Amino acid sequence: MLANPNAPCPRCGAPASGSYHGAVTRGRKSPLTAAALAVIPGCGHFYLGHNMKGLAYLLGIGGLQFFGFDLDLTAIGAVVGVPMELGGGTLWLFSIVDAYRTARHMQAEAATAGRTA
Repeated sequence: MLANPNAPCPRCGAPASGSYHGAVTRGRKSPLTAAALAVIPGCGHFYLGHNMKGLAYLLGIGGLQFFGFDLDLTAIGAVVGVPMELGGGTLWLFSIVDAYRTARHMQAEAATAGRTA
């Protein structure tokens, strides 16, 4: 480590940039933790570092619930025997599954990168 990061290199005299740009390693993220945090809309994706996706889920689910823009298909659901309210609740459940699947995908990528390196 250099005592003065702005001083030139003592060996070759090249000017120092003042910053180190090494490989960034991310800590392993647990799929179960991501899914558990996704119970609060967007938090699972924030935990994974997917901030824009987390914000989209937070605003999407919150907006659908706040404004009540749910697609109510209870007539079809009564015939089929399954409650079919689509909207904030469905998006919320999907966000939990998506946080889990995203974390699993990140783990698979990290394992693949570790084998090739």
